[in-house]
Amino acid sequence: MKQYFLLFITLLVCTTTFAQIPTGYYTNTSGKNCAALKTALKTIITTGNTPKTYANLYTQYQISDIKPRTIGTGSTNVIYDIYSAIPGGTDPYQFTPGTNECGNYNSENDCYNREHSVPQSWFDGNTSVPGPTTDYHHIFPTDGYVNGKRSNFIYGEVATASYTSLNGSKLGTSSFAGLIGTVFEPLDSFKGDVARAFLYFVTRYEDNMATYATNTEALQAFEPTTFPSVDIAYLKLMIRWHSLDPVSAKEIARNNAGYTFQGNRNPYIDHPEYVTQVWNNTCPGLTLLPVDVVYFTGKLQADKVVLNWEVENEINFKEYVVERSNNGTYFTAIGSVSATGSKAYTYSDDANTNKGSRVYYRLKKVDKDGSFTYSDVFSLHIPLNVKFSVYPNPTSDVIQLQFNSNSNATVQVVITDLIGKTLINKVFTANNGLIKISTNTLNNGTYLVKAIVAGEQYLQKVVVAK
Repeated sequence: MKQYFLLFITLLVCTTTFAQIPTGYYTNTSGKNCAALKTALKTIITTGNTPKTYANLYTQYQISDIKPRTIGTGSTNVIYDIYSAIPGGTDPYQFTPGTNECGNYNSENDCYNREHSVPQSWFDGNTSVPGPTTDYHHIFPTDGYVNGKRSNFIYGEVATASYTSLNGSKLGTSSFAGLIGTVFEPLDSFKGDVARAFLYFVTRYEDNMATYATNTEALQAFEPTTFPSVDIAYLKLMIRWHSLDPVSAKEIARNNAGYTFQGNRNPYIDHPEYVTQVWNNTCPGLTLLPVDVVYFTGKLQADKVVLNWEVENEINFKEYVVERSNNGTYFTAIGSVSATGSKAYTYSDDANTNKGSRVYYRLKKVDKDGSFTYSDVFSLHIPLNVKFSVYPNPTSDVIQLQFNSNSNATVQVVITDLIGKTLINKVFTANNGLIKISTNTLNNGTYLVKAIVAGEQYLQKVVVAK
């Protein structure tokens, strides 16, 4: 594995040094910020851009979207698929470049296709016309089946997953305040990739945003303006992901290849600092970015809804009052967290009284002088019968099984790989509904966790990525 990894880094370094940022490419950005900088970048990345055909993408993927094979036999290199790869771990499967192109697919690992990270139905969508629908910088090779699951949904952070791919990508209900409905969440390792691709798109095609933003599927992502071009809640998410997952060697190599392929670059890969220079609270219309609550989210963990929020500019704050609603209109305070000058806060709410219903949360931000404002609202559906959850997921060294009941029941836990080989089969006694299991004996990969308690069986999937 280490030999392959070193080979991959060598390939990336060679590619990176072969095509660097052209001298003077960003000269016209000097002294600019906000809308002026965004438009200057649009001019730069439009000048010299020669759109390619949709078919050209498959050919380019065989050159620049590859990595060394680490599992199975066949081609030396495989497609670097962000919906199946597990960086630092063992991929569940890998595609042969050129051979495994879609095609039809009925399940994961059937074939890979061309994933518009900005869905083509959000804009003109005509693949026969070179342009945004064929733009390499936001179109990634991905598993066709997972691509289909993602469909035309916005990216987001998932509260309750309805589908989890073999590498841990998720489809489910949004847990990010200000974004509602079904969302798709890639691995943390690729969140920056798709965020910077999105910000590239709204910069390169800012003149089209007045039209694109009228599409109902894109309402939560686009704004019908040349600036900021992005809905504020979605912009917060994209900036969060940009910060969470910094530019990688993979992105740099791909950006260089994109310049060779179609004659332009993604400026937010070349200069990550441009993101906050373009979108910040000094810009007209963006005085709430960043706000004191940068993001507010939550996830269901067994019988608890665990709320998390991150703050900036916490000045003269007294407390955060957590409010809950069953209809999204009338809210009731359920607890409070004192402001301590921390950057991150958390609060747990008992989910048992709201099983089978949708619950809404918001924060009442109270200053020391008694004045207050509210955060965005986020909601999640609490299933009626969730017996246990497995977290963290993905995990590195330990998994925790949390049961709805806080009893000290005897539980048989069976962990198998995806072909059914039993790796752990042990009886545990829960401690207030919690069981902790070391994953030190498990290699990186995807596993099935079966819990047998009181004659009933429950199944969850977990990804180990050390």
